[in-house]
Amino acid sequence: MSHLPQGDQAPKRHRKLKISLVIIGVLVVLALGGLGNFLFDFALNPHASYTMKQMQDSEAEDEPQQTYAEEDAALSWFEKKGVPCSMTADDGTPLAGYYFAQKGQSGVASQMDVQNASGQDTAGERGSQHEYAICLHGYTNDPQSMALYVKRFYDRGMTVLAPAARAHAGSGGDYIGMGWPERLDVVKWIEAIVSRDPEARILVFGESMGAATAMNVAGEELPSQVKCIIEDCGYTSVWDEFSVQLADVFGLPSFPLLDVANVVCNLRAGYDFHAASSLEQLKKAEVPMLFIHGDADTFVPYSMLDQNFDACASKVKQKLVVEGAAHARSAQVDPELYWNTVDKFLDKNF
Repeated sequence: MSHLPQGDQAPKRHRKLKISLVIIGVLVVLALGGLGNFLFDFALNPHASYTMKQMQDSEAEDEPQQTYAEEDAALSWFEKKGVPCSMTADDGTPLAGYYFAQKGQSGVASQMDVQNASGQDTAGERGSQHEYAICLHGYTNDPQSMALYVKRFYDRGMTVLAPAARAHAGSGGDYIGMGWPERLDVVKWIEAIVSRDPEARILVFGESMGAATAMNVAGEELPSQVKCIIEDCGYTSVWDEFSVQLADVFGLPSFPLLDVANVVCNLRAGYDFHAASSLEQLKKAEVPMLFIHGDADTFVPYSMLDQNFDACASKVKQKLVVEGAAHARSAQVDPELYWNTVDKFLDKNF
């Protein structure tokens, strides 16, 4: 009986091992790619079959809902007073929002393509002619969610613009930008105001994702008409926030799934989780800034407040901590402290 020498069997075993490793590697890559696409869709694709928004809504149904009289009244006012407006972003994306004009602002309104279908006068009562607030909403919300803030600034005598972020409400875009592409959209809205009212004095205010947008705006080259920025519970970067959510929702570390989801985001949405950094943008900030955060916030961790504040290069900066406030609830938990701080900051810097 003949036998093959052991030397002839070794190469065959090595080839089989290499083939097995290649197959395993391909399967791992395919699995990671699938999971990366799932995470991208879950977080950033509002048209996906299962999204973070759906999960949040499902959880909210099981929780007792607190209502605040001022919020309810403001929402009713918003829906009666708000006039739809629109703009086209530099990349061609249609942008939508609502406009609340004080008297003397018809020229600016026309620049923004305000659609006053009812034909009613939209002018405000206090007649402030050059003061504006741009109110930016949070993740998966809409301009109506900013009604409380819109009405407060309007009652102060400011003309208010409440735009919808990309892939939200009436604005175009396939994917949520988390405040990164939106920073340039806000600059576009600012330019529209300034082009028709060179004497404008503009506040940019944002909550949650809108706060991150506002901080990102702070790092852009802004016209002198932008006088100050207020952010309420914004995150340090998209990467940091998604790392928190990946751990909280799925109990998983960032590596390697978030890295793969980031590659997917670069390919499908055209931006990078690391580059979308409020911290880096704040290093270029020049306008006075107010940072607000509730110390009971776990969705955007309270620890991010100091990180954002410390990164800000503005000569004038201030922070407010609201005790016991969960995410985006500071104005509801302690409205007196909240609005006294905001009003004093505006009185001094706006």
